[in-house]
Amino acid sequence: MEPFRIHVADEVLDDLRARLHQARWPDQIPGIGWEQGTELDWLRRLISYWAHEFDWRAWERKLNALGHFTWEGIHFVHQRALSGKGVPLVLTHGWPGSFLDYLGMLPMLEYFDVVIPSLPGYGFSARPPRIGINYRHVSDCWHRLMSELGYSRYGAGGYDFGSGVTTILALDHPEEIIGIHLTTLESDIAPVVDDAGLSEIERLYLLRNRAWCATERGYSAIQSTKPQTVGYGLNDSPAGLAAYLGEKWHSWSEVTPSDDFLCASLTLYWATQTVTSSMRDYWDNRRCPVDPAYIHTPTAFGVFAHEKVPEGEPPRSYLERVYNIQRWTVFPRGGHFAPVEAPALVAGDLTAFFRDLS
Repeated sequence: MEPFRIHVADEVLDDLRARLHQARWPDQIPGIGWEQGTELDWLRRLISYWAHEFDWRAWERKLNALGHFTWEGIHFVHQRALSGKGVPLVLTHGWPGSFLDYLGMLPMLEYFDVVIPSLPGYGFSARPPRIGINYRHVSDCWHRLMSELGYSRYGAGGYDFGSGVTTILALDHPEEIIGIHLTTLESDIAPVVDDAGLSEIERLYLLRNRAWCATERGYSAIQSTKPQTVGYGLNDSPAGLAAYLGEKWHSWSEVTPSDDFLCASLTLYWATQTVTSSMRDYWDNRRCPVDPAYIHTPTAFGVFAHEKVPEGEPPRSYLERVYNIQRWTVFPRGGHFAPVEAPALVAGDLTAFFRDLS
């Protein structure tokens, strides 16, 4: 394991600010808001904050107070429990997130030895220059990382792509995984059930989810087929990057995270030039799908179903077709990015679940 210090060169930050000042804005139909994508006034305000007020150096100081390491090209944060006897726990973020998504929870996870890797091709983690970097590839990498850290048995948690990785960890390593904690259902892992076999509440959930897909899934279609093409524009324009990723953070959360957090996430993607490699997750998991099976590992699911564009609240019965659900908590607030939106709620649920298991 190699210690790692986060630093972005001054010339990279200077070039970023210059590009932000040169942003060229398309027009927008008056009164249409977010219906055709990122709202113009919202984006102008975010770009202004990013160019004039955001302080990446302050973030660097905060980040470098943590333990950062690299192993086989993978960047991760490692925080050991103060007691010296923490439950090992690996947490996996999703897209368009990063390891930053879990940092607000770290002070609340004193019960655990926490490992937060960056997915391959995100931020400071390299993505191998080949196809097939799917859930199974990442889960195998995580398992080897945890073994290298000396953890023979451990827990896992995640959301979005992290939910998929965590699920396959439990499927492939049932003896080593104590339990898993999820806050979203990854679509590739969802049960496949004939309509005749669905309950009424499950049908209503799927109807809501399909309505969400009709308005929100365009990004997934292009990233699953042509991520390289859209990547050129996002890699060249920080304003375009902010519009594309910012729309997801706005629409999929109940309360959009602060401008400061959004700009830290955007700067991480921009400075490492990893938005294109991050989007290859969609292509690889479509081209190299995994065959999900029933997960016998004890599973906790935190339901955060309060997005601005509602994705639907999954019924427990629906997920029990795939998971051995032993803890089910429906939360009164928070959306897709629950670790960022409601860190105390997620941390509390994680702690209660793993304490019950032990």
